[in-house]
Amino acid sequence: MDREGVKSKLGKIMTMNPLSPIHYTAIGDSITVGIGSLFNYGYAHQYRDFIKKEWNAPVAFRNLGKAGWTSQQLLHALKNDASFFKAIQIANIITCSIGGNDLIQAGRVYDKTKNKEAVESALQNFRLNFLSIDRSIKSIKKSSHTPYIIHYIEVYNPKPEFSLAQQWVKKLNQTLHKAADSHTKIAPVYAAFLHHENTLLFVDGKHPNYKGHRLIAETIRSVDYKL
Repeated sequence: MDREGVKSKLGKIMTMNPLSPIHYTAIGDSITVGIGSLFNYGYAHQYRDFIKKEWNAPVAFRNLGKAGWTSQQLLHALKNDASFFKAIQIANIITCSIGGNDLIQAGRVYDKTKNKEAVESALQNFRLNFLSIDRSIKSIKKSSHTPYIIHYIEVYNPKPEFSLAQQWVKKLNQTLHKAADSHTKIAPVYAAFLHHENTLLFVDGKHPNYKGHRLIAETIRSVDYKL
């Protein structure tokens, strides 16, 4: 889809007044914060730059990412934090990275106990939390009547050599895809990172480096043109 086609998805805000800003809100965990990238200039900042350049429009950007957050913490914020409600309410574009910390915490339990049920329980809890997150966002957007696009970001696998990790990450991403609809797209980051982890991950082996964040932003961008 060309630039005008993408603009039409956002409705009158892009056609009635070209000087009106596009409101972009990024929510989620440390990946949204930008950890791992130089000066925390992560995917959200880089995607914002793509919007400015390609759509030739000002962007009002809010980054509400919180390092260490799980799906439960994000859900709590959406339901109880007025700043999150307002930022979602006015947003035309929403990106969200969530789920990695749910798996990391469950993985630590597995490392100690070798109990796979702990991970399966965490995946089930993530499913319930995430679907509630999606419903909460869409409920806010429905009441605001603001045209919008949501991009949920797949979780990549920082431990591709660990077969169980591969299974768990795929199950988590399957949950993300349940939210897909005419307003909601899932950025296929898992496949983009697969077999390239050594060049895309920060020295901590968990977060994307600058190149990894750039790839996430480019993956979201590629989905824009398929709307």
